Amino acid sequence: AERIGHGISAIHDESLMDMLKERGITLEICPVSNLRTGALEIQRGKGATLSSHPFPQLVRHGIPVVLSTDDPAMFHTTLLEEYQHVYAMGVKEEELKRVIAQGFQSAFLSAEEKSSYLKQPA
Repeated sequence: AERIGHGISAIHDESLMDMLKERGITLEICPVSNLRTGALEIQRGKGATLSSHPFPQLVRHGIPVVLSTDDPAMFHTTLLEEYQHVYAMGVKEEELKRVIAQGFQSAFLSAEEKSSYLKQPA
C-alpha cells in the first residue's frame, strides 16, 4: 500500500487529488500536528484553525485518508481526539467509518490480518 504522510497541500491541485484517488494512494492526516507545526496555516492562511482543515474536502473527494496523531507526546493529542476534531469539522459518521476501514486497508498487515479486522459483526 502506498501512503503519503500529511499531504494536505493536495487540495490546491484538482488533478493531483484525482490521481491520489485513482491510484488509491492513502494520505496519513494528523490535524493537530498540522495546526501546531504551522502546516495548516501555510495551506489555509494566517489564523487557520482546525475547523478550516482540508480533511473533509479530501475525504469527500474520495481520496483514501487515515487519521494519525503524528507524535502524541509532542502534540498533546490522542487518536480519539483526532476523530473528535474531524467530527467537529463536519465529517459524517458514514465518512468516519470509511476512514476507519481505510486505516486497516492501508496498514502494513497481511491480507488475512486486514480481513479479520474488517469483518462486520453479524
